[in-house]
Amino acid sequence: MRDTAAPLRHDSARLLAFVGLAALLLVALPAAARAQTQAAVPCPLGAAELSSILGKAVQRVNLSDPGGDPFAQCAFSATDKSAKTFVSPQVFLTVDPGAAADLHGLYVYYLKSRRELATHPQVDPRPDLGPGAFTLTSSTSPVSTAFFLIGKTGIGTLLVDLTDTTAGKRVLSTADKIFALAHTRLR
Repeated sequence: MRDTAAPLRHDSARLLAFVGLAALLLVALPAAARAQTQAAVPCPLGAAELSSILGKAVQRVNLSDPGGDPFAQCAFSATDKSAKTFVSPQVFLTVDPGAAADLHGLYVYYLKSRRELATHPQVDPRPDLGPGAFTLTSSTSPVSTAFFLIGKTGIGTLLVDLTDTTAGKRVLSTADKIFALAHTRLR
């Protein structure tokens, strides 16, 4: 019998990531301002330390263009050596222009619409990640996303997809370690 749950977990994780990024784009400024903000924030994470936390080797990747420079984004993924595709665990950080009011707007949006979203994410305030910070945690897959301020003019979105990690590493505390590490370094 074929396992149909695995493709659904991947689809749910990708949908959660897409919804998070789409919401940020709604509040973002023009592309030029976005690029300027992204360039101003160095990636606070490294492949070796993430591999240690995740219990599975990840490498720096360019998720938007597999042939592109992996250092153009703050994105990490395990790879399927046979197919040369990205698989989880995946960790990626995006930074878009925005302030505390924008972050609060995202929080309110997710609180109001979480039941309509495919993964019915749990929305939790996260003062440990800074003022107004919150996380979305999928109810259908081990995917969590943190939204937090970076300085006064940036909103960071850090997605951690633990779908293909070992059972012991699929716990929320694994994602929390990554969130805390990024937040500490971006302060």
